[in-house]
Amino acid sequence: MPEEILVDNETWGTRELLEVITSRFFDLGSEGAYPNSWEVQGIDGREVGEQLLQLNVHLDPMGLIGSLEDSNPPVMTISRMPSGSSVMEGYQQVVLWTVMAAFMTLVGSHWVSEYEYEGESGISEIVQSSLFFTIPVMLSFFLASYCRVLVARKYGIEIGHITPIVFPIPTWWSFGIIGALGQRKPDLVPMPNRRALGSIEVTVPIVLFLAGNILTILGLMMTPSNPPELTAAPTVFDTSLFTGYLVETWMGNELGIRLQWLHPIGIAGVGLSIVGWGLMLPIPGLPGDRLLYAIIGPSEMRNGRTQTSIFLLVLFVMVVVFATAQWTPWIFLAFVAAWQRFNPDSLPQPIILDEHIGLEERFRSRFVAIAAIVLLAGLPGTVPSYEMEDYIAGISTDEWPEELHFEAGVGEEILLILEPRGVMPVSGWLQFRVEGSDPDDWGLNYSCSEFSEVCRFDGLTQNKILELPIVITPPEEDFSPHLLKILVEISGFEVEHLIKLSSHDDEGFVDSYWNLTGDSENPIICSEMDAGEGGVLSIEGSYWEQMNGSNLSFGVQEVCLRGHEGAIQNSDLFDGQGRVFGPVVYLIRENSTSGPWAIPIDGTEPLIQVEDGLWVVPSEFVAVGDVFYHSDSGSPFCPSSDVAAQINTSSNWSVEMGNYTAMRITGNLSGEGTIGIGTEGWLALCHNDETMEAFSIKESVDVYVHPNGLYRGLDVEEIMVFNRAAGRMNLAVEWHGDSPQSGIWEVSIIDWIESGDSTSITVKEVGLSSLERAVWITADESGITVHLSARCPSEGC
Repeated sequence: MPEEILVDNETWGTRELLEVITSRFFDLGSEGAYPNSWEVQGIDGREVGEQLLQLNVHLDPMGLIGSLEDSNPPVMTISRMPSGSSVMEGYQQVVLWTVMAAFMTLVGSHWVSEYEYEGESGISEIVQSSLFFTIPVMLSFFLASYCRVLVARKYGIEIGHITPIVFPIPTWWSFGIIGALGQRKPDLVPMPNRRALGSIEVTVPIVLFLAGNILTILGLMMTPSNPPELTAAPTVFDTSLFTGYLVETWMGNELGIRLQWLHPIGIAGVGLSIVGWGLMLPIPGLPGDRLLYAIIGPSEMRNGRTQTSIFLLVLFVMVVVFATAQWTPWIFLAFVAAWQRFNPDSLPQPIILDEHIGLEERFRSRFVAIAAIVLLAGLPGTVPSYEMEDYIAGISTDEWPEELHFEAGVGEEILLILEPRGVMPVSGWLQFRVEGSDPDDWGLNYSCSEFSEVCRFDGLTQNKILELPIVITPPEEDFSPHLLKILVEISGFEVEHLIKLSSHDDEGFVDSYWNLTGDSENPIICSEMDAGEGGVLSIEGSYWEQMNGSNLSFGVQEVCLRGHEGAIQNSDLFDGQGRVFGPVVYLIRENSTSGPWAIPIDGTEPLIQVEDGLWVVPSEFVAVGDVFYHSDSGSPFCPSSDVAAQINTSSNWSVEMGNYTAMRITGNLSGEGTIGIGTEGWLALCHNDETMEAFSIKESVDVYVHPNGLYRGLDVEEIMVFNRAAGRMNLAVEWHGDSPQSGIWEVSIIDWIESGDSTSITVKEVGLSSLERAVWITADESGITVHLSARCPSEGC
């Protein structure tokens, strides 16, 4: 028999029905401003919050819900239950979790293969990715979701689970995980009170933050200190502020090393930390913003002045981020935060049923403390992940000294730290060379290998560095400044480091060289000099004169000398690299003379001219066993390694030389040879007796002069000139000087040289023997010129 349906004799309207129901739990007062609203107090003096909970239990089957405003007396309003809070069904969430787990596995596979962790255990790439990347992330999210559900159920709310959101392109987003999506829209789920709202919203950020830090630390412990076999530039990661400080206290410098090839489980941890931190930010739509509602209160958050203040603060942060951010996601996050604050009406506000009860101060303090801890301790690095540019590089010389001061005869020890710039192991050599006026008077004592002439190092890594002590002993007498050149030979990463070696005695030249301006025929040389208390500068010889006066004032000042034609070629002193020495100078005072000082002129090295980057090697220029060495930059030196490509000179040959390319001469030297060395840089000819000839490279007509070469002083009577240029070269003679007599030269010369031919030029000195003379040859597109210079000595002819 069907159940009887009882029909009330009196038909009620909705308002009357709700009023009767409400009167069972509250004493009703005046009607409120909205429909179905009344001023209320708990029946029989009971707490209005507890009565509201009982009322809502009764109203729930009817699809209605009651809420209390923050007023005195409180106003209760009954309205319909918000609809549309459900985002997805349970089966849809399972499917989404499965898809996101697959995406995470793809991201993890990238990092497993990037650092070849799968090769260590023999486990497949997919399994390793699942174990060390997907499962930790998914378990962390499941734990966060389940904790959130439990906290919500404590307050009688069915909030539903969350689902991780993954961006599966690790080259754009290294961590895979970017956020979470709830099963129900949290802004449409009624919250009993502010305490419930705050408790629920802090759960996920806290769990993800803690799980991320734990996984990061675990990943750092599993990461080796030595680099894996890298095939591409590694991605460098940065931890949260708390994790970085904690790990650095017991791991030290190894923290920065391991972050360069972080284990996948550590990468997962960093990603979770960033997501947990980001969810705590007060951005509309995120848990951090709803937590702010719980702390401040909905009525205050709806206040126009509060909204304006928050918007201005967010706008200021956005401007700062836009101006300083080095990581694109920070810019995007700042833009989203500002845009959401600019349109607050586009997002629903949290529904808090009991605004009247407020939030106890102890809970407010807890929420503020939790938010502050997560936001500060979880603060990510300015660039949480980036690709290292120079992962294969040489050694760093940044910490090496650049100047040392000595007392005469008193040695000092320096310590050079040999540390790679990149992450891969580095091997190579160091060469040490003192340059200046008297390099042989300096002593260098170092030892880092069984060889005395070179310093060999092998397998340097960031975790295995070399400390090299060097004892430098200056001359026993007063000395001018010198340079210690440290040449670092690492294949592909050759560099040089200069250390200025100065005297505590301030008087004399400040630099090791004269700086050359102009050209070799009309040279101007300048260098700084400390004149002490001042004096008169005196110059030996007739080829140089002062440009800025001979009277020097107190302290350091620039001294410049102008040379007459042949000033550089007149010098017969050279340093180990073939530079010409400048004139001898003195500083004369009333009762004393300081000096003499003589330093080389930089830029006066031997020169070869090439056409189209090619240079024809002259006959008898090389011997069997010699090594050509070339570079477009830096200082010339000979390679420390005996490994070199072989050139068979038994027939015609041609080779192209790149930067720091070594070529060894073999065969019987019967063939003609051509080397491609570009149009700049230097060429070194390294002999079997460990001596070196170095040449600067200049683009011009290919003319070779024997002996000494172009632009160099010639002290022989018979000179051979070889025209290797493409066309005929005219020959001419130019005379320079101030000799009062004519006929002081006897010259035998032809008018031109055909391409590929050579000629002998005879130059004899006749007349006054006291003349200071210079002979040199230049060549350019206009022809070949023999320069003859003769000047009276400084005391006159």
